[in-house]
Amino acid sequence: MSQSIYCADDWLMIQGLPPERVAALAAAAEGAGWDDIVPGLDSLSLSWNPEKRSLDAARAAAEALIDSEADAGPTTGIAPATLHICYEQPWAHDADIVAELLGLSTEALPGWHAAQDWRVAMLGFQPGFAYLTCDARIPDIPRLADPRARVEAGSVGLLGQICGLYPHASPGGWPIIGRIAETLFDPHAPSPALLQAGQQVQFERIDANELARRTGGAA
Repeated sequence: MSQSIYCADDWLMIQGLPPERVAALAAAAEGAGWDDIVPGLDSLSLSWNPEKRSLDAARAAAEALIDSEADAGPTTGIAPATLHICYEQPWAHDADIVAELLGLSTEALPGWHAAQDWRVAMLGFQPGFAYLTCDARIPDIPRLADPRARVEAGSVGLLGQICGLYPHASPGGWPIIGRIAETLFDPHAPSPALLQAGQQVQFERIDANELARRTGGAA
């Protein structure tokens, strides 16, 4: 077993996992007696009721979970999502900076971004904020030296080697390359977060007029 397991009190963390493995293990852990299941970028945290399961029993259950899913592959049963993105100004605030770091022209950046096979590694920071990864070798893109006081909902950023999707307007330091038309978090929906850990995401390019149409003129 290549993964290490860190244990403390009534929770443990399975470490050293690729994003698709995190999602597969999280799906397999559902209904297995865990009180909470928290996917991370490269880890999965599990908590349990110490009145029903000892630390040793929890660790053994986690090891059995890893072993049982060792040959299961990355399938999560979640349908892929298509997000419609506008790479035009005024939404692509930092396209020039990001393109230069990637060794691309600004004009080539949208094609590169949309061509990647993105997958949701985890949700966090804000309700519905999605952290996406892909197999491409991406330079370590730094945070903005002067974070913005307001980043619009739907903004798409690249930071480090991660693509981040803002579900709500907020301050933020991610370099922004575009904006999507979809609502990433709706508290009134049966499933408030549009995306889930392990889900594949495809970006489809649209222009500013189409973005405005899809967002009801909010663009």
